[in-house]
Amino acid sequence: MNLLMDALFDTVKLLPLLAAVYFLVSFIEYYCGERMGDFLAHFNMFGPVIGALFGCIPQCGFSVLAAALYVKRIVSVGTLLAVFISTSDEAVPILLSIPDKVHLVGTLILIKVTIAIIAGMAIDFILRSRRAIKLGQTVSARANYEDVIMGHSGCCAHDVDKKRSKIKSLLIHPLWHTAKIFVFLLVLSIILNFTLNKIGEERIGTVFLNGTVFQPLLASIIGLIPNCFASVLLAGLFVKGTISFGSMVAGLCSGAGLGMLVFIKENKNLKDTFFIIGLLAGVSSLAGVVIQMIKK
Repeated sequence: MNLLMDALFDTVKLLPLLAAVYFLVSFIEYYCGERMGDFLAHFNMFGPVIGALFGCIPQCGFSVLAAALYVKRIVSVGTLLAVFISTSDEAVPILLSIPDKVHLVGTLILIKVTIAIIAGMAIDFILRSRRAIKLGQTVSARANYEDVIMGHSGCCAHDVDKKRSKIKSLLIHPLWHTAKIFVFLLVLSIILNFTLNKIGEERIGTVFLNGTVFQPLLASIIGLIPNCFASVLLAGLFVKGTISFGSMVAGLCSGAGLGMLVFIKENKNLKDTFFIIGLLAGVSSLAGVVIQMIKK
């Protein structure tokens, strides 16, 4: 019973700031989401830079939009990769809500944006022949772009449409999102507390390859899970001291949330899909290993 109460108390403390962050994110999605996608598609040459900067907003709606634009070949491979790497999803709100971890949020975002820009620009330079077609090059490209932008998605893959009720977009959705993440965190906290109590911190560390260069690789594989829970899990494991900062970075770099799900589902070229997922996992793992070695 004490384990349950401790988990509940620890999670309830996070609610006020979590709610504040999700209300802010919903506001940005509702009023700026379409313009961000428009900007990204029009300035394709600087796509990785723009994508990395927009992608660091703590929600997976922009990764969904980037995946949809890439499937239509409106943005480049590097731009898609930059958005996926930069996307922070639920980890930022969680770290912001924990006083002794707040100082890491700026560092985390800066590291992820830097990795995203470098990787995205490098990939586009190396794979110049694979760059997406430019907006306006063909009539079909313009039509595809309009289809994607007019039906752009927010976090949780919900439609962000100005015709929707403002109450639904700006009040009900952030409350629902807060409640959902609260449940995720509560369940995770209960599981971790129970596991630590029964098995012990040392054994848990062994399971997650604690202190080895393989931990970032494992974290990057966890990050590929196309669900918000992956980033919640990674942030939770880091807060509990189970994984290193470098491993959390690796997992969050590979974690594109629902954007990955849209990409896998909609991209018809299977070889291309595996190629990009491999690139994402490889870049994320390498970045995590380097950071882990530096932080030692």
